Amino acid sequence: MKSSFRYLIMLAIAAVLGLTIYLVGKAEPEQKALFLGVDGDPRMRLCDSPVNGELADPAVLKAMGIDSPFAKAAGDKAAYRVSVLRPASQESLSITFSTPEAEPGRYSMVRWDGKAITRASGSLDVTDAATLVYAFEDAKIWGELKRTIETLARAGQATAVIEVRAPKRERCISTRYDDERVRPLLAVFAKKLSFQPGALPVEGLVSPQASFVPVGPSKSN
Repeated sequence: MKSSFRYLIMLAIAAVLGLTIYLVGKAEPEQKALFLGVDGDPRMRLCDSPVNGELADPAVLKAMGIDSPFAKAAGDKAAYRVSVLRPASQESLSITFSTPEAEPGRYSMVRWDGKAITRASGSLDVTDAATLVYAFEDAKIWGELKRTIETLARAGQATAVIEVRAPKRERCISTRYDDERVRPLLAVFAKKLSFQPGALPVEGLVSPQASFVPVGPSKSN
């Protein structure tokens, strides 16, 4: 093959690649599967509600009462909802935590065990309520929202949906429950709520990598 012919082929290939890159850059978001992610992380998506969760089952969410965007109730200074969602045949768990004007804090829990719904609720003392608030403040979900592109294998074994409605911060994030950004937050919830009288099992909140967190009162020998 003559060198001049090879040169023309290389120019043609370069032109095709250049045109492809240009067209991809001009494509609309829906054509490129673009979405907003925290710091551009494709796992950590901006969402509207648990309905956007990767493993969310609409019928289960409806039964749990979490199939719509989270709203702060009248009289609450701030409200938070943490949900870990799995396929319909497995466990899903959602916890709402709020800080009312006249009380330290209260929580409600709803659990789907793959067959039925159970619920629990209660109040928190000042220390436990403050710990949960600080855990949200420290959670690495507040980074800049950047457009990022679809990736494979996002879901993992469970989806976490974190929703915050506070005076200075509001955000809904969907990600893997073993995401290192939300794992500490889920671990704090598991630790604090496992000690509350009448609370539901919370082991399902914590991914195996974080299973060192105690999930119940220790027994003395």
